[in-house]
Amino acid sequence: MKKEIIAIALAGGVGNRFWPIATDKMLFPFMRGTIFDHAVIQRLPKIVSRLVIVANPTNVSVLKNIRLPIPHTTVVQEHATGMAGALMTAKELIAGGSLLIIISDNLVKPELYKEVLKQAKESNAFAVVPGWKPREYFPGGYFILKGGKPIGIVEKPGSGNEPSPYVNISGHYIDDADILLETIQKTRSDRDDVYEKAISELMKHMDVRMIPYSGSCVCLKYPWHVLDVMDVLFADGLVLHKGRNVEIRSNVVIDGPVYLGDNVKIYENTKIVGPCYIGEKTIIGNNAMIRQSHIGDYCVIGFGCDITRSFIGDNCWFHGNYVGDSVLEGNVSMGSGSVLANLRLDEENIRSMVGKEIIDTGRMKLGSIIGRNVRIGVNTSIMPGVKIGNDSMIGAGVVLAKDLPEESFCLAQQGYTVSRNTKSFDRRKPRAEFRKKLE
Repeated sequence: MKKEIIAIALAGGVGNRFWPIATDKMLFPFMRGTIFDHAVIQRLPKIVSRLVIVANPTNVSVLKNIRLPIPHTTVVQEHATGMAGALMTAKELIAGGSLLIIISDNLVKPELYKEVLKQAKESNAFAVVPGWKPREYFPGGYFILKGGKPIGIVEKPGSGNEPSPYVNISGHYIDDADILLETIQKTRSDRDDVYEKAISELMKHMDVRMIPYSGSCVCLKYPWHVLDVMDVLFADGLVLHKGRNVEIRSNVVIDGPVYLGDNVKIYENTKIVGPCYIGEKTIIGNNAMIRQSHIGDYCVIGFGCDITRSFIGDNCWFHGNYVGDSVLEGNVSMGSGSVLANLRLDEENIRSMVGKEIIDTGRMKLGSIIGRNVRIGVNTSIMPGVKIGNDSMIGAGVVLAKDLPEESFCLAQQGYTVSRNTKSFDRRKPRAEFRKKLE
């Protein structure tokens, strides 16, 4: 390890599977930062001398202006052509150096990248790659091992067909970028796996080593993965914090680590169970219950709300609502009595339509995924796993059981008749008997 170590952050993916969330994945906000801040900037080892960011046309204006203690350069990957395409986009900036390749929407423990570089220095190997050992099948690339050394990668082999327990994830160290780039140029594939094929080819005649990793690893691929990222960030370092000018009224219970931003107001008889993040100038009304959730800035949580294990973006309004295991991107308003259900009656995993494919979310509890600028009328019920596109309105009393596209106006088809009442009864006797039982 004698060359300059260059970290290259791959942030050029488009995220077509992230609908209805409109925010670029790399810029999705978490606790006063973005996923890029948490997954890349806060995890860069000190030994890295500079950072090259491969952005897309949507996020480049933000990423090129980030502040770092080391030099950084941003290039644009005009078309989403995978990891190989991203590396080739930056070839002039990484040529001649050693690489730490970071997938910018992969959130791993900060210690992993340090351990990869430590192993690279001690072994003088051409490449050191982390192999994540998930608790259950993960739809990614699995390493083929021989005597503990990787000899290839199999993409999505299917549950029960894994060649090893280890999944290929972010954090590859490559000693010589020029050799990798040359191999990529020679590699051909009809699928989006040129990089994996190139690494597999290098494994045949170069010293490539895998280090096992059993810590957390979250990939921000589908919109419900926002909840996984939230959980990891909470577990990694959310601490009790009380900002300036916070007002907490009587009989408020705060249990566990809760972050309260500046100018937060919490009214009487509310309970907040950590870990929770409450953003600036958010108002939480009487008799509310908030558990293990991320609440953005300028939100109003009205009387009698229950918000549980959910991500709530900025400028959201509630009154007498239940929100369970849901993601609300921002500027969402829910009328009194409306609920976001999170559990099927048969308690099976919740499935979601992504494109033309039905995906098992892996979650028994999942509420709604709601984009920006959505209004939901009173007494409306949104069934588990339903996604709602930006700029939509849902009228009162709707039971929504399927995804709603952007800019939709959804109303319930109500029907009733009015006629003259011909029944008579003693209005006093039943009420008197009921009252006796209560006295």
